[in-house]
Amino acid sequence: VTGVQTCVLPIYDTITDVSQFSTAIQILDIAKEDDDVEIHLQCPGGNVDASGAFLHALRKCQAPIHIVASGGCHSAATHILLEADSFELAENFNSLIHNGSSGAYGNINEYHSKSDFDKEFIRRQYEGIYEGFLTPQEFSDMMRGDNIWLDAKGWYERSLKRMEYFSKKHEAMEKEAQKASRPKRTKKPLTLMPENKAA
Repeated sequence: VTGVQTCVLPIYDTITDVSQFSTAIQILDIAKEDDDVEIHLQCPGGNVDASGAFLHALRKCQAPIHIVASGGCHSAATHILLEADSFELAENFNSLIHNGSSGAYGNINEYHSKSDFDKEFIRRQYEGIYEGFLTPQEFSDMMRGDNIWLDAKGWYERSLKRMEYFSKKHEAMEKEAQKASRPKRTKKPLTLMPENKAA
């Protein structure tokens, strides 16, 4: 199968079902390192299960991902934008980062069980997505219900800090790997040279 060479993928609608991404996922799967994939993004967000399937395809894609974002890019759309290798933000770009919403049906025990699961599941997912982009305090506030609004400048500045964060994290991991791969020195018994021994 050959690569896609150059492809533009538009994401403009509310994300409701993974079938919206069926063609896009197929393209991302066959894209090669020297192909160009550009996503045009203006989306109010939507179903995180559906967007999660698309995120998985973005992370697996061998080609660099360039995203052109304009207007409102909210909620799950911010997850997509954070997967970009490079991006271009229009002057009217704005984004909302907030906690997810969900619902459950059934008896009261089933409702609480699903709610408890969602709370922990979403927290783990969002920790990975927003790592280095939100401060720990901002993340905690967001998970408690605070909304975070960003314009193009705010997103750009946070993206630079996020790049620096992951660069330092990568350097630290490399140092740990080098330290772990270093052969351990053989410990020798302590000896006292003859000239230092008491007469």
